[in-house]
Amino acid sequence: MVEITHNIFEEDFNKQLAHTYNLSVLVGADRLSYLIASQKQVLAIRTYKLATSPLNQNAKSPIQQLLVEDSVLREKFRSIKIGIVSNKFTLVPNSLFEEESAEIYLNTSVKIPKKHKVSFDRISALQAVNVYAYDYSSIEHLLAYFPKATFYHNTTGLLDNFISNFASDTKDVFINIYAHQLSITVLDRGQLLLHNIFEFKSSEDCLYYILLVYKQLALNTKKHAIYVAGELMKDSEIYNMLYKYIRNIHFVATPNFYNFGTKVKQLSSNFFFDLYSLKLCE
Repeated sequence: MVEITHNIFEEDFNKQLAHTYNLSVLVGADRLSYLIASQKQVLAIRTYKLATSPLNQNAKSPIQQLLVEDSVLREKFRSIKIGIVSNKFTLVPNSLFEEESAEIYLNTSVKIPKKHKVSFDRISALQAVNVYAYDYSSIEHLLAYFPKATFYHNTTGLLDNFISNFASDTKDVFINIYAHQLSITVLDRGQLLLHNIFEFKSSEDCLYYILLVYKQLALNTKKHAIYVAGELMKDSEIYNMLYKYIRNIHFVATPNFYNFGTKVKQLSSNFFFDLYSLKLCE
């Protein structure tokens, strides 16, 4: 079962020019979003909510279904990048990384479930490698449908974006919310101090993890700002709870490596920041 929750197509989107466009796809356990852009212009954003019906085990998976039903995705694109949402990852400095030992690095920090595969991305702005595990079954239909696509961990582009475009002369905290995943990144004058991903079930959980990071790194809630990316609105419960403790809260602006039309500009600037950041992955 699939349900479209965002469906934005600018007036200058032209399906007949799809072969000149770039497609970025972000896929998690319960949703899939994609972005279509020319070299710098965002032309379309669409999000599906994915749900597997327990009544018919032989039915197509939600991703199979949307690939059949979405005529836009049946077009040929100039390039395709797929971002995989996973909380099973570790960062290894370039100087220590050996490709054949990727699984060993990851095993020291997380338990790799059966049927998960291990891959890695290089983050040039960090001079490090992002090693991660992912459920292959969650993307196998995408890879079969887009055999020439390249895929990345969802935070690879985020980290590159934060480090490259938000460096300041102090310590800053960045959060990104995707469904019930919270990633927290702390930079000190552009140098990475911390990056972690937490699963949360409630607003209280989300607040707890953020304040825990402030405490662990001896950050001052009155001095050190927090920058918000992802699925968080100013009138949300999480924001209101957070504002009781941290008054210096900023929503990230839309990135300057894309241009945005009138329809996409109606979205909150922090929405789809992880999807936009896939453009930086190499």
